[in-house]
Amino acid sequence: MKRYILTLLAALFLLVNGVYAQTTSYDSKKGDLGISVTFNPASLAYSMSCQPAPGDFAGEYISDLAGNPKQMFILAQDPLAALRLKYYTTDKSALRFGFGFNGSVVKYREYVQDDLAVALNPESQNKVTDAITSRLNSLSLSVGWEGKVGSPKIKFVYGFDLLYALAGGRMVFDYGNAMTDLNHVPSSMPMTTPKGTLDDFKSKLGIDYARPVERYNSGYIHGLGVQADAGLEFFVAPKIALGVSMTFTPLMLTFQPKTYATYEGFSANTGKVEQVTDVVSPGSCALLYGTQNLGCRIALTYYL
Repeated sequence: MKRYILTLLAALFLLVNGVYAQTTSYDSKKGDLGISVTFNPASLAYSMSCQPAPGDFAGEYISDLAGNPKQMFILAQDPLAALRLKYYTTDKSALRFGFGFNGSVVKYREYVQDDLAVALNPESQNKVTDAITSRLNSLSLSVGWEGKVGSPKIKFVYGFDLLYALAGGRMVFDYGNAMTDLNHVPSSMPMTTPKGTLDDFKSKLGIDYARPVERYNSGYIHGLGVQADAGLEFFVAPKIALGVSMTFTPLMLTFQPKTYATYEGFSANTGKVEQVTDVVSPGSCALLYGTQNLGCRIALTYYL
């Protein structure tokens, strides 16, 4: 990571020197419309951190995540990729609008014992694969103001936005060993928890052991917050500018709908494998504040 940061700083230094070496200066002015494509590499790391870590118990992860702001923290990040428009109302300030998205699909797989092979041959070393697929996606819209100061060659730019974001996601479990009327407790990866269930299904359905099949929200998670940024912008060619800025969302209010989890288990009452859907969380809200959610926005802007 340190090597990449040093490389980025060196490249930025060379670009700045190149800009100062130019004999002609370019600048944006009142009435100009800028179209930007932005990228924030820090947001990719944040979205990955919202996935279950290898070795975590999935059942406990489901329970903890349902009432924990960590799941909603992805909404507070600057979009991984975004399209931004800004219109200069004066030579030094502009109104801006943004549209962006974050997303990740992580599939974690692990070998477990092949129960059928072991039943036929206790010495068997055959393995099957369990998998957990976790999907998280978010969409954000922003409207804000931007100001700039400095020389025509290099500008210090700063601004703030009102941000609205929504997100959704689910976690799906695929097992190599099927649950049957003969195999009530199939071998599964440790992430499905030793107990296998977060609720007491025995008294209600006669299910001794249940393992998760899917986890999801009943609707979208919504967020409303304030975002700020500051950085540098310089023209690398006529009408084309490159910008690098630090971003953070100091305040975000989020609302999460009900969270459900579906389990499967062998029911002694019916004599077959049943699926049951249970409410993990009745809904949550969170106030996220602080400076932890920093980002580094790289923008390429074309001015009309």
